[in-house]
Amino acid sequence: MTEQLTEQLAEHLTEQEIINKISQRQCFKATIDGGAFTLKIERYTPAMSAAIHDGGNFRAELADNCLLEKADRYYEEDPYTGSFISKQAITLIAHDSRYEYDLNRNTDECVYETAWGKEIWKTPLSEEMISKNKAKHAQFYRIVAAVVEALVEDFAQCVVYDNHSYNFKRHERTDLPVINVGTTSVKGEQWRPIIDSWLSALQGMKVDGTDITAAENDIFYGKGRLAGFCHSRYDNVLVLATEAKKVFMDELTGQADDVVLPSLQRVYNETVAQHTQWYINNYHKNSG
Repeated sequence: MTEQLTEQLAEHLTEQEIINKISQRQCFKATIDGGAFTLKIERYTPAMSAAIHDGGNFRAELADNCLLEKADRYYEEDPYTGSFISKQAITLIAHDSRYEYDLNRNTDECVYETAWGKEIWKTPLSEEMISKNKAKHAQFYRIVAAVVEALVEDFAQCVVYDNHSYNFKRHERTDLPVINVGTTSVKGEQWRPIIDSWLSALQGMKVDGTDITAAENDIFYGKGRLAGFCHSRYDNVLVLATEAKKVFMDELTGQADDVVLPSLQRVYNETVAQHTQWYINNYHKNSG
């Protein structure tokens, strides 16, 4: 295996340049030309961590036509989720707003006319704009496929930590879990020990300023596109679709919690790293 990559700034690369580096098992950190996402591979390990709603970038031509202010869009995005996984060996972090194209929907359904009960556009998007959005969505999943297929080739199977956050104040329930793991698209009972170990690891997290609870398929069910994409194409890939309740910020104002956020950033990164090592120890004895 190639040596671990030292911390560096991301270079800008084309899709083909990124795929070439993966095929050659190079370690690198690169932002795709156009800025839609950043892929970091410090070393090749049978686990990738993703934050597909971390960003809020919005093309100017779309912003001028949008009925929603940036703060309105921010409410439905998943800020800080990229920082929850930033210390992992392989990370894929998206930078564009889900209002441009939603990476957790199928390509045909990824561009919204309305979303969460709100009209989005002053005038309907042109076919050219819609096609541009869908092309960026499709490109992201070509990179997902390139990474996952490389890991499967090297390790026979792999895990994808699919990290999101959710608004809770609009729900009537007051007992919603701080962490929800959605697993309904997972195929096969062979994954059950890994799911259970992930839930146990999450339940054991000690975060300043909040008590962590974790549950499976309580409020979300793991039916998003990243999980569906991998589970429908690969029998030997497990996606752990994991939603964190926005206890680390004020979901209405966007203000970060000065106590919870830094603690959760540190503890969540540690928990993913420890669980990945558990997974390697138990399923990849010759690759750890």
